[in-house]
Amino acid sequence: MHIRSCFCALAAGSGTWDVMPGITVLGMSEGWSWGLQGAGRLRLGENNRGYRPGQSAMGTAWFALRPSDMLSLSVRAEWRLWGDYAGHDAAYMNPMMAPTVREELRGGSRVDVPLGLNMYFPDGALAGHRLAVEWHVPVRQSLHGPQLESDWMLTVGWQKSFDPH
Repeated sequence: MHIRSCFCALAAGSGTWDVMPGITVLGMSEGWSWGLQGAGRLRLGENNRGYRPGQSAMGTAWFALRPSDMLSLSVRAEWRLWGDYAGHDAAYMNPMMAPTVREELRGGSRVDVPLGLNMYFPDGALAGHRLAVEWHVPVRQSLHGPQLESDWMLTVGWQKSFDPH
């Protein structure tokens, strides 16, 4: 079992200084792996536009099975929580004109069950390449206001590892 932690600061795009604590616990064997991960984002102040996005937290637990050297299948449970904003950009947004700007209607929570497939190519023309696919199915969404719900999400990635030696 491995335990990793990470503490980072300054998230690009929000304009605020953030502390982002996280921890990961990982267990592995020859044919399977499991893990738990938790992370948060604590906003330390307002940005130069006079508002602060909400605090957030995330937790996930997963189990993966490797039936062969080339194939891995996984299932996860993922929980996300994001808080309402404190203030808004008064220069560009009027809460009376657009309800989506109202700071008390920006938070929510969500639980997804992502199903994954990884294919690794150890030999041949695609040696070192990996195809990763994950399909997120929301099982619970609780939004504080007029926000867009998610029906499903598909993530597809292609990776290539290089041996520096």
